[in-house]
Amino acid sequence: MGSKLISKPKSRLKDECIRVPKVYDWVTDKIGTKLKLQFTEAQLEDIECALADPSRRPLRVVVKTPKTPPLFPLDNSEVKKGEHKDFFCEQVGGKQSVEGHLYGQEVSAQLVTILFTATITVLVVDREGEVVTKLKTDVSALEPFALCYPKGTDLLCRVSKISARILDNAVILNGPFPPFIRLKVFFCADIQVEAEVKLSVQAKFCKPRGNDIRVDDPDYDDPCPTPDFPEECDDIFPRKHHTVSARGEASGPVTDECEYDGRAAIKVAIDSDDLDESSLKFKYKDLDDDKHDKDFTFEADRFDPSSLDAFEKNGYSILKISGVGHADDKEVGFELDLADGNGQDKFSLKLINKKSRKVTFATGLVEVDEGNIKINLG
Repeated sequence: MGSKLISKPKSRLKDECIRVPKVYDWVTDKIGTKLKLQFTEAQLEDIECALADPSRRPLRVVVKTPKTPPLFPLDNSEVKKGEHKDFFCEQVGGKQSVEGHLYGQEVSAQLVTILFTATITVLVVDREGEVVTKLKTDVSALEPFALCYPKGTDLLCRVSKISARILDNAVILNGPFPPFIRLKVFFCADIQVEAEVKLSVQAKFCKPRGNDIRVDDPDYDDPCPTPDFPEECDDIFPRKHHTVSARGEASGPVTDECEYDGRAAIKVAIDSDDLDESSLKFKYKDLDDDKHDKDFTFEADRFDPSSLDAFEKNGYSILKISGVGHADDKEVGFELDLADGNGQDKFSLKLINKKSRKVTFATGLVEVDEGNIKINLG
């Protein structure tokens, strides 16, 4: 028997040659640094004067950090180079080849140090928001990064956000002003290593990795805390939607629970998503009655959605539902149980007098010997 070459189906995509900056590495990180601020004697006099006036107390200490541009668009040269009048980041010194560990594997990388600098403003304001005094100061942080940074590539650094918080208890003041204020400033960094290349590609969006190459340096190997989110209650909310259905034609002998000796047959098509279009037809044939005057038929008119119950038990898929129908032109209530599984389908039907609520007919649990019932629990 000869072989046949099977070609791949044609794609609507075609190869393109493009000139692009290729990203060799992309790292995001959050760098924190602490500093201590001391106001001048003149500034402290202004603060004490404000504290002496009850109408101006309490005083608040507010820290304002530079507003960073959005990360996109990428063609903003000022953002791309990491240059801004109130903040910047840049590589300091050269790069050093190192061996690190990533997911338990040894990897080769280049270790660089990046300097982050920003100008922040510390304000002391009174209860009306009027500025009592303010102080501008520069804050800097040095952080090492282990990167894929081969020869011929360029390092691009951007500051995506700057935030600060006041340490100790110096945010709101009613009494003597402290001799100094301690702050912690955070830089959110976006580091990319790029080179211009020509590629023939099929592409998809990619995401940055964490700054997760571990280098055996005690000052470097101090990870930032990661947030722990509360566990979700998946089985409670949001509510999952399950479509339940039952279909089939089946018959079998009634049990001793029935006062007659005969056969019961059903034709059922139930869909939980469309109970208005669901159907149930039932026929009873009395085997001991030659006149067949005990034979009757029943058909469901309405299904009660709140009564629908479906579950698995002892290897069976089980569906229960009730509603209202008519048996030989007389309106009656009904309760239907269906079971599918273990190679033996089963069903039971009860008809109920609507006024007295008494059961007027019950098949018992019929074991199907002709036909079948199929239940889908979704």
